Amino acid sequence: MNTKIGINSPQIKEFGGEIDAREVEIIELGLDRVDFLDKQIEEELLLKTAYLASSFGTEFTIHAPHIDSKIEGIKIDFSSNSEKNVTVMKRVIKIAAEIGAGYIIVHPGNQNGGKKCLNLNILNLIRLCALAEEYDITLLLENLFDRDGGNKIGVFPGEIFHIIEMVGSEHLKVNLDIGHAFIASNAYGLSLEDYFELGEYIYQMHLHDNFGILESEAAMFGDRHLPLGLGKINFREVFKNIRKTDVRNLVLELKNSTREETLKSLAHIRKFTEEDSQRLMPVITFYPEQTAACAHKEVQYIDMQSP
Repeated sequence: MNTKIGINSPQIKEFGGEIDAREVEIIELGLDRVDFLDKQIEEELLLKTAYLASSFGTEFTIHAPHIDSKIEGIKIDFSSNSEKNVTVMKRVIKIAAEIGAGYIIVHPGNQNGGKKCLNLNILNLIRLCALAEEYDITLLLENLFDRDGGNKIGVFPGEIFHIIEMVGSEHLKVNLDIGHAFIASNAYGLSLEDYFELGEYIYQMHLHDNFGILESEAAMFGDRHLPLGLGKINFREVFKNIRKTDVRNLVLELKNSTREETLKSLAHIRKFTEEDSQRLMPVITFYPEQTAACAHKEVQYIDMQSP
């Protein structure tokens, strides 16, 4: 598995965190958190990313703004036909092109108008995929969970699959958020494994832990974005199921974590990728009695146990 290990930008020192950029291969730049439409802020972001790329060879993905973004000027909703969706996303795509980010994570919109909202999401994504194709960038649709009971699109794996199929573009794949999937699976009696049926569509994953209970963060539940092992997600099973996907990036997405806890989580992810890369490594046995011209090779495969 040739998978890059990364982390969300607020955890990186240059963006206010405690993790050195050299400790990961890829950084997910959170454009859902900053007013990048402000020219000065955008220039500062581009300078930071250029420095990290030239100094450490850092690569980037981008998390686009969405309906729950706190900054009104960048907030977008794919359940509407607002031209703002395209205006903001055009800028996001151009920033991605400037920093060499091949993937942009996007959220579906809110479910306020039934089937009409779903169709608007599809139409918005068709339009944006055409733009992404111009820049050779892939949009990654992220699965969500319901905060207020049935108010989100993209909660169920079937919904995500339907949107992907209806958009019909090679420039739209999936960012599987394990924390969101765990909450939704508990709320609706699904199996977490059901989300891995999206298989080859899954290009990136957000890894973080929680207790699988849909309550407010103030109550210590909800979408906590905890380090791995501090909640109730069975990451042994998660790592086993990752092998069903076409994942390219495993991004640790944390909110509040110590440096030590963060490094432990990164180490767990790295251990999995290292073991998986050896799982089907060919062992070649040469038979010296044969000539070099017609030497026979016997290929065996190491079947390592699941982590």
